[in-house]
Amino acid sequence: MVAPTESLEWRRRFPARALRRLGYLATGGGAVAAGAWLLFGAEPSRLASGERNPLALIPVTVVILIVIAALPLLVAVVRRPLIVADHYALMVRPGIGRTLLLPWAGIAELAAVTARDEPLLLVRFTAGGRLVDRPNWLDQLVLRGGGEVTTGYHLAVRMDEFVGDPVELLAALAAWAPEQVLVTNRLQPSRRRRG
Repeated sequence: MVAPTESLEWRRRFPARALRRLGYLATGGGAVAAGAWLLFGAEPSRLASGERNPLALIPVTVVILIVIAALPLLVAVVRRPLIVADHYALMVRPGIGRTLLLPWAGIAELAAVTARDEPLLLVRFTAGGRLVDRPNWLDQLVLRGGGEVTTGYHLAVRMDEFVGDPVELLAALAAWAPEQVLVTNRLQPSRRRRG
């Protein structure tokens, strides 16, 4: 006899998207930093008048800016999106931000849609529903990037960050949702190859 599970957790894929973005930044940033060193690396730190030479600061400043830009991408490699459901609530981490606890009583709809040839799980809250956590600007980055199809929803998570077919992932999640939560599948076949 198999013991009943206490919750459902979508398994996460290898962080290929985050590593690819980090690679692009490293390549482009490395080229920019090399150019800055070639152009301004030989600048003296002091001018003939004794004042500090602002051009000598350019290479170091460029490297510092590239490192600052890389920090969120490094965090995205480690802090992955999360979907966990139990009989009480849905826990969602759409990106590198915080993990939101969303009781089922505050959720009106779960929808799987295709936005810009990418499967998204959308969450719409009930009007006046009580939520433990409300999404902030950072939590809604994926939602804003989804375009018109995400209008009227409050949160979005990329489904291709998780192992499995999006239709099967939605079906597994629907099994945990109470019957007052509408579960909608509006996925379209993808033209991209899944990896």
